[in-house]
Amino acid sequence: MSVIACNQKNNSENTNNEKEKILNSSLQKMYYGDSHDKYPLNDTLIFSKEIVALNRQCDSVSKVDAQRIANSKHQTDKPFLREGSRVSSLYEGVTDFKINEIKTVNEKIEVTVNLSNKHYPTQKTWNEKIIFIDQNGLKIDNIYFDKDIINYQIDPNLKKSLTNFIKQID
Repeated sequence: MSVIACNQKNNSENTNNEKEKILNSSLQKMYYGDSHDKYPLNDTLIFSKEIVALNRQCDSVSKVDAQRIANSKHQTDKPFLREGSRVSSLYEGVTDFKINEIKTVNEKIEVTVNLSNKHYPTQKTWNEKIIFIDQNGLKIDNIYFDKDIINYQIDPNLKKSLTNFIKQID
């Protein structure tokens, strides 16, 4: 009986290790893509369908506004653009991260990460919570930003930030 329990524990640990490797890989791709202007929010292997769709709507808003300005008398105006990191609280983005905690809540996986940017040593580390869902594999479905860095009342998370950007064109 104890042999079976021991094997079950090992299987559970293996499953958790595999899950952590998948989560870590997604986070690496996201932060690397963001810091190298690869626009990871379009990556359907990393992000949920909803995040990718919201991101594409944001891209459309920028294109429509740029066209509006090109056809106006004020062609030197700046169109609606998303600047800085799109996936982090810090405008300058992330260079290093460490997974602090992984927990399952209502069929979603909540990953708390500790983040830093080595190019800004005066910026202390900060934490964000990343929500993964299963959509033919684990996908990022939201990022809850650090309330001490970002204007938390306006853009507390990635979905709200994208939605607020889309609303600018109205």
